[in-house]
Amino acid sequence: MSVSLNLTESNIFSALRSYLLTVLPAGIEVVRGLDNLVAEPIGPNFITMTPIGRERLETNVDGYADVAFVGSISGATMTVTSISLGAITVGAQLLGNNLAANSSVTALGTGTGGIGTYTVSPSQTVSSQVIAAGVSTLLQPIKVTIQLDIHGPASADNTQLITTTWRDEYAVDQLALTNSGFDLAPLYHSEPQQLPFLNAEQQIEERYVVDLVLQANPIVTVPQQFASALNIEIIEVGATYPL
Repeated sequence: MSVSLNLTESNIFSALRSYLLTVLPAGIEVVRGLDNLVAEPIGPNFITMTPIGRERLETNVDGYADVAFVGSISGATMTVTSISLGAITVGAQLLGNNLAANSSVTALGTGTGGIGTYTVSPSQTVSSQVIAAGVSTLLQPIKVTIQLDIHGPASADNTQLITTTWRDEYAVDQLALTNSGFDLAPLYHSEPQQLPFLNAEQQIEERYVVDLVLQANPIVTVPQQFASALNIEIIEVGATYPL
């Protein structure tokens, strides 16, 4: 079964980092936390981001998209001659008669959703027929909490820049611009705390710690079969299902 996730933790951190770099002075590095055997950034002021929780906000919101087309497969190439529903996407599982188990679209060829060629896996030979590639989308809104460790002599000022903008429309607009189309939005933050940091040289560094909380709406896409026709017949219940 081909199951995909459209918004990964890496995507979230990339978007948050891009946002932070828009509000911080130039030259301040923002890196992932929980890295072993990695030295601190060279500059005196830097920030580490560490995930500390994700919480479901509501029940799943499900959507459905049927895809049906006429195509044939020769080796790793599928040729689509007509499409009646939806659009073919990379990663879609293919459903039809005599198709190999777990057949899926791995790359676009001349086709970009409709008529044309596509790369499929595994390689096989299938004569021209109706093939389906329907999907169900499972949206789970979540609350993501990320701890920021704000290091350096300017940590108090940098904390003020981050917390002030995070609880403002500015953050909503900037995060929308820097998240590469992913559905993310700031919610709130914890009260900052001054927690001195003991570095590898046993020296005390200034550090503020604050948790940023944001909403993310990741979507899991799974294959979904759809009925194209219904055959209705009458049966004798007593004869078919005797007591």
